[in-house]
Order: sequence, then structure tokens, then C-alpha cells
Amino acid sequence: MKYKNLINSELKLIARKIPYNKFMIKPANIFLAISSYLTRIPKEIKRRNITIKGYQGLKFKVDIFEAADVTEKLPCLIYVHGGAFSYKASVYHKKLACIYAAKAKCRVYFPDYHLTPEYPYPAAYDDVVALYRYIMERSEESLIDNGKIAIAGDSAGASIAALICNHYEQEDLKQPCMQMLVYPLTDVTMQTDSMKKFSDTPLWNSKNNKRMWFYYCKNLKAEDSYNASPMHSSLPQIIPDTYIETTEYDCLHDEGILYGRKLQEAGANVLINDTKGTIHGYDSAISTKIAVTNIKKRIRFLKKGFRDLPSV
Repeated sequence: MKYKNLINSELKLIARKIPYNKFMIKPANIFLAISSYLTRIPKEIKRRNITIKGYQGLKFKVDIFEAADVTEKLPCLIYVHGGAFSYKASVYHKKLACIYAAKAKCRVYFPDYHLTPEYPYPAAYDDVVALYRYIMERSEESLIDNGKIAIAGDSAGASIAALICNHYEQEDLKQPCMQMLVYPLTDVTMQTDSMKKFSDTPLWNSKNNKRMWFYYCKNLKAEDSYNASPMHSSLPQIIPDTYIETTEYDCLHDEGILYGRKLQEAGANVLINDTKGTIHGYDSAISTKIAVTNIKKRIRFLKKGFRDLPSV
């Protein structure tokens, strides 16, 4: 199908089919690391980084983005970037982290978690849990408002974020104040209509998605792979307020909607932004009107959530 005739006209330049396989991952990550290093941080934002221990005691780096002129206690957003559990953060992920820090007035913790195929599940999940615990334990010295810790992610990063929100009780973590899931990956079974329909969409498709799950769950029995799947995990007694954003021409579209309904049926307050004319990863065209419009919606959700909660 020729999706360029269907999607928003602003997105036509990025509407390319991109291969995904184990031979692409290493060179792609070299390129992504260099691109990220060369990307300037806005003047109003300062960046620092920490190194902590995560999966099996292995170290990983975390960038922290915050407003340059702020020294008081702030809310915290853990932002888990997407990339099929395989790729490092893209330049636009870094730009989004800066935007969230500036516009939602929070400190953004941005983990460079361990990646597949070398580190399958639960490596990335364990890294982000370790970061969450690190923030909780050091909230005072880090000037974090301990009652306002939120978690967000896009695509595979949203899968990790959702899983942590479902498991915060059993992981003995403080309840996240909210979760923001952008075109989330939620279901390892891949049985939705959109998964069957969109096998040739730009940037991402169901063929790539199947390979991604294979890399991520390669050491697991089929039934154990459900542990990595938010759709199949048990929900906590209190589900954080949730924002879910889906994209129209995306194999993940239906599972994002269905996951939102699952949370709603369990009593959660869920805002679903079902965007139109969009493809998975569309906000990599970060300056387009459609991306700017929906990024503003994310920021409104974050600002409201942080504002409506009492400080600790």
C-alpha cells in the first residue's frame, strides 16, 4: 500500500521503510551515539549525567535534563526512549527530553539502558527499575519532589514504562504519579487487526515487530514471554493516571487502544489521544505542526498531573 497518499502531508519526507535486523543494530547505534553527542542542548536546559548499576549489577548511564535557572525541588519524569529494545536514543528523543524538562517544569531522567539482542528481557526493565529506586532513595539530595515521580516512554520504551506501573507494588516502588505512553508496545501475542493489516508501513511494521519480540524474549519459553507484555501483566490496586497516544497507520495502533480500555475497565483515569494521518515514530519530524500539536497535549497532561498533586 502507498501510505504517502494517506498520511499527513507533513510526514511524507520521513515515510520510508526502514529494515530492522541484527546486522543493522550495531552500525545504527554507532551513528545514533555520534548524532546524539553532536546535538546541542538548548540554552535554557542544562544536562548532567550519572552512572548507576542495573541489570545483574551492570552499569549504565543516565542523562538528567533540567531548566538551567532552577535550583529548587522539582517533579521528576523518567523518560524511557523507544527503539525496538535494540537502538539507542535518537536525536529527537533527546530533544523531547529537553522539551519535557522545560515545558512541564520537571527533571527528566533519561536512561541509556541495556539493549537487545545482547541483553534480552529483563535487562532493560531491570535497569529502569534500578533507576526508579535510585531516584526514590536520593530524592532529597537530588531535589526531587518524592510525591511527583512520573514515568513515560514511546514504543518499546512505553512497554517498559507500562510494565513498571503495573509492577510498582511488587517491586516495592513508590506509586508513579502518572504514566505517559506514546504509541505503546503492549502485547507479545500480536493478534490485533492492525498487527495483521500493517505489515508494510513506513518506519515500523508487524514484520519488524515480530523480530523485535524474538530478540527481546529469546531466552524465554512462550508462556514466560507474557511477563514482558503489559497486556498480560496483573494490574496494581491503584493505577496511575494515564495518557496513551496512538498512531493511525501503525501495527501497534489497536493494542494501544485495547490497553487503554483495559486500564479504564480496571478503574483508571485514561486519556487516549488517537491521532490521525500519523505513522509510528511520526514525532521524529519534531517541528511539523502535527508533532507540535500532539507534543503540546503530552505537556498539558504532565503539567496537570504535577500541578494537581500535593508536594511531599
